[in-house]
Amino acid sequence: MRNIYIQTLYLENYRNFQTLDFSITNNSVILVGENGSGKTNILEAISLLSAGKGLRSARLEDICKTGSNYWSINSILQSKLGLAEIKTNFKLSSNKRFTEFNGSKIQNNELSKLSNIIWLSTQLDGIFLAKVSDRRKFFDRIVYNLQESHAKAISKYEYFMQERSKILEQDFLDIKWIQIIEEQMAELALEIATNRIKILEKIKRSIDEIDSEFPKAILSIDGIIEEKILSGESGIIDFIKKQFLFFRARDKASRRTSFGTHKSDFVVMHKEKNILTRLCSTGEQKAMLITIILAQINTIIKECAVIPILLLDEIFAHLDNKRKEYLTDFFKASKIQLWITATNIGEIKQLEKDFQLIKLG
Repeated sequence: MRNIYIQTLYLENYRNFQTLDFSITNNSVILVGENGSGKTNILEAISLLSAGKGLRSARLEDICKTGSNYWSINSILQSKLGLAEIKTNFKLSSNKRFTEFNGSKIQNNELSKLSNIIWLSTQLDGIFLAKVSDRRKFFDRIVYNLQESHAKAISKYEYFMQERSKILEQDFLDIKWIQIIEEQMAELALEIATNRIKILEKIKRSIDEIDSEFPKAILSIDGIIEEKILSGESGIIDFIKKQFLFFRARDKASRRTSFGTHKSDFVVMHKEKNILTRLCSTGEQKAMLITIILAQINTIIKECAVIPILLLDEIFAHLDNKRKEYLTDFFKASKIQLWITATNIGEIKQLEKDFQLIKLG
């Protein structure tokens, strides 16, 4: 079993920090400070050491400290491939983000080969009431942590989708080229949908196996391609290509892609009440999120023999003592590197002796 954990973290021109440099001497960390001190900014920086757009899905230029033209993150961590130095930075002049692993440039989506980072933040509050795309991206991040190729497949699919849109905007349609693009998209769509179904089943099994203080959830993916896979239909790639062909005129007019795996929805139901989670109370929605996070952790440990990093933003302040105690015992037993934010240490006093305390502000 391999633990993923951060040993050092250095930030430069990152949001409210001109520089921030610290070493981790304990397995887990409590970040304590008033609102606006930068606690969530640190969690966001850590989240950017994994594939995807990070905890906030923020625009890269918005991360730059006011008056600066770049930001950078440098970390030494124990990764899935051993001790690793990961650097990622963004420059306003090029409007590009660059990532390095032990001095060699890599694509951002390749970070899924190095790290497993999970988070539960205030940005996820209301995820069940949010747009379909937000729920789908939330689930795709779960898949990233269990299927290393998924992030790359999503990235390539989005690239080809943009290329298809550019071709459709032209006055004269390049039939041969758009057929090649649509074939690539169809193959990637099948891969993406298959990954989602495979990981969904594993998360569902984990939810059923966990005996916790949090409610059980029923999970599903609502998407045409996923439904065809589940029904055992053949010729799915040909079906997808025909759909792309059918929607070309509409997509040209709307400048959108009307069909594909980017339209699928992640659906969650409260098992005991048998209702959609979006119809539950705010507290129940938060509890369902924790259920999914716990199942994700257990699945990663079981399937990948890896213990991930977990980022929790102000979560303990909203739980009763029974659930706090359950989570505390769960995290201790899993030996996970945990990063917790709090406005005052009293919210998580029971954890203080086992954590490294970092005060901000």
